[in-house]
Amino acid sequence: MDRDQLIDLTRRALKLARDNTTDLAEKQHTVDAREYTSRERHERDRAMLMSSPQLVGYASELPGPGSYCTKTVMGRSILLTRTTDGTVKAFDNVCLHRQSQVVTGCGTAKRFTCPYHSWTYDNTGRLVGVPGREGFPDVTLKSDGLTELPATEFAGFLWIALNPGTHLDVAAHLGDLADELDSWGIGRWSPLGEKVLDSPINWKLAVDTFAENYHFATVHRQTFATIARSNCTVFDSYGPHHRLIFPLNAILGLEDVPEDKWDPFQNMVVIYALFPNIVISVTIANGELFRVYPGTEPGRSITVHQNSTPLDLSDESVAAGAQAVFEYAHATVRDEDYRLVEALQANLESGAREKLVFGRNEPGLQHRHMAWEEALSRL
Repeated sequence: MDRDQLIDLTRRALKLARDNTTDLAEKQHTVDAREYTSRERHERDRAMLMSSPQLVGYASELPGPGSYCTKTVMGRSILLTRTTDGTVKAFDNVCLHRQSQVVTGCGTAKRFTCPYHSWTYDNTGRLVGVPGREGFPDVTLKSDGLTELPATEFAGFLWIALNPGTHLDVAAHLGDLADELDSWGIGRWSPLGEKVLDSPINWKLAVDTFAENYHFATVHRQTFATIARSNCTVFDSYGPHHRLIFPLNAILGLEDVPEDKWDPFQNMVVIYALFPNIVISVTIANGELFRVYPGTEPGRSITVHQNSTPLDLSDESVAAGAQAVFEYAHATVRDEDYRLVEALQANLESGAREKLVFGRNEPGLQHRHMAWEEALSRL
């Protein structure tokens, strides 16, 4: 994002903060409580995610040829590699023999040996070694291999499709947002690891917590609300995706500062909602990624929380500080957002009320749910 665009967004955020208001949707919107509890909706949601490009990590997690990382996506173990020519590949992390995971974690390797019976694969997925080959006359070395999934590196992130025969077109998926996402560079910053939340809440309820800051003054009174304004958001949509700007409390200090002296990143947090299940938060020193997946039933979800930083992690004190910020953000989501909405999930499942209300001051929530509904209508 260039400085002119950042300044324009800062102007918009400053005006909202000065007027003590927020961007507004045209009207209120309601959704059916069963969207969070229905088994039928749960299965349709999973089908929607299965048919959509999936952002699964930062490009920096595969820093060079021979590097690999493993991911879990909707219960499936995925192996991603960077081959000798720099190409990103993805595979179901499932051995041809007895379906053991071939490898765990991340690192650098030219070959992967299954821990069960030592079947071995190279980093292009080809089967290159089978102990006791005489027992497997129908197996062909270098022709057989791991099931490959469509994969690419785009806008600094790692993307896959979960169906092997799918055409993966991330540029078309992101549309006008592609260049802006790439411009931040956060997918090429140093990764800080992953933290996983297995929560008794529907996946959409988890995503909802990132779609508005109306709740900051109450839920995050001692945490995020000490930094960012509550019920004050700049909203822009890009097809099924959207961007939110959360002004920081300090933004009112710009009133008497010439625009050419403004430092936008000292005054805002940028939040992207990428269809269907991704949240990205960009600050001056952090690029957070939340991958939110439906669980095994409507009332469960898995959130994989990652973070990256442009800071020099070779300095131990800097690295410790970056990890502390990551832990702070994760603990706030876990202990304040998700813990509170566990009770919402229970109420939804009780059937006490049939509808939820999204206000005009929650345009991100409205947009997210409308995008889901539109996609489901096409399945």
